[in-house]
Amino acid sequence: MEFCEKCGALLFPKKQEGKKTITLACRECGHEKTVRSAPEYRVEQRIKHSPREKIVIVEEETRKTEELTEDERRERRKEILEHYESED
Repeated sequence: MEFCEKCGALLFPKKQEGKKTITLACRECGHEKTVRSAPEYRVEQRIKHSPREKIVIVEEETRKTEELTEDERRERRKEILEHYESED
């Protein structure tokens, strides 16, 4: 794994048609670095999502969202979060 000398971001291989040299490029600042051999990348860690990160679909709508006051919206969000926390 190589990091950018200028900003410290991760360098990624840049595709260059017809050239034998391999270039690593920074996606943040655009700095490029030529290397002798291609770096090998593999996934070392898988991310598992919690139930709180699931997509929530609300089927029942009592009133339009525009008609709710800020306090009512806040209370509704609190109820939804409590529901999903109780499933853990």
